[in-house]
This record gives sequence, structure tokens and C-alpha cells, in this order.
Amino acid sequence: MAKAKQRDTQTVSGNTELVSGSVEETQAVGERLGRWLRAGDVVALRGELGSGKTTLVQGIARGLEREPGSIKSPTFVLMREYPGEVPLIHVDGYRLSGAPAAAWLDLELLLSPRKITLVEWAERFDGLLPERRLIVELSHVSANRRRLRVSTAGEWPVARLAALREALGATASGQGITEERDGDSGD
Repeated sequence: MAKAKQRDTQTVSGNTELVSGSVEETQAVGERLGRWLRAGDVVALRGELGSGKTTLVQGIARGLEREPGSIKSPTFVLMREYPGEVPLIHVDGYRLSGAPAAAWLDLELLLSPRKITLVEWAERFDGLLPERRLIVELSHVSANRRRLRVSTAGEWPVARLAALREALGATASGQGITEERDGDSGD
């Protein structure tokens, strides 16, 4: 019996949860994600005010060899672009009231296959973001601790998914960050 050819892409519904105990740990997760990201990738960031979305973006910038201190929240300007070998686009939808208001922002230009796009308050852009994206949901656990749930949407190359799992696992083991996989709370 012939073996079925293994698909080189797959859709994965599982997620990885990490619990960060500090700003530095959240930035360390971001740095690992930044090293993993490639041109054309879109990261949808979700979470309440103060949950660490911009802090995570600062870590992603460091992973992309940008100065994290130069990364500021684009809440009032809606979008900031940071040049580099692969330009980094940082969008913030907090001040927008849903997808109709967000539609005026030229997302097609921002979602270029030559750029990495990070979208805070991604729920405000429902229906406008590409199907294939990384989703990071941040939530408060306590005053200093944050839960980061990382998942994928759409089809991804199998090797990229394996590299993502490896990057997140290395972050957890190297930083004292608690890792929980596929809904296993470990509590």
C-alpha cells in the first residue's frame, strides 16, 4: 500500500499558553516571536488595556533587530512603520469602532508580503485581516503576571509550526516562564 504524501502545510487549532511574571519576561516571549516571524506574517494581538500588547511588540522588535525603546503605542496615530530589512508595521485599532471604521485604514497596503504586520486590538479588524495569521491573546493573571495564549489561524507550513513550538518552548524554559499547552492549565 502506497504511503500518502505528507502535506507541507496544515491547520492547527491547538494553542500554547505562557504565564509571564514581568515586563522583561513578556518582552522575552516577544523577542522569540520576532526571530520566528517572516515577511508577510500578520500577528493579531488581543487583550484588555494594560495587558502587555505594546510590551510584547517591543520584544518582537528586539527579535527583529530593532531598538525596542523606539517602539511606541500607535493608539493616537493608528499606525507606525519601523524600517529594516523587513519593515515592521504596528497598527492599533483601540480608537476605531469596529471593522467599518477600520476599513478606511488601507490594510491592503499594510499587509504587504514584504512586511511584518502587528495589529493591536485585532478584534476591531474582524473580517479585514488575512485568514493565515498568528494570534496572541494577553490577559491579566495578577498585577505583574500576564497569560499569553498563542495560536495560529489558517494554513501554515509544517516546518514553521514546529519552529514556533520550539521558540515558545525555549522561551518558557529559558526565562522561568510557565508554559501550558493545548488548554492544559496545569493549575
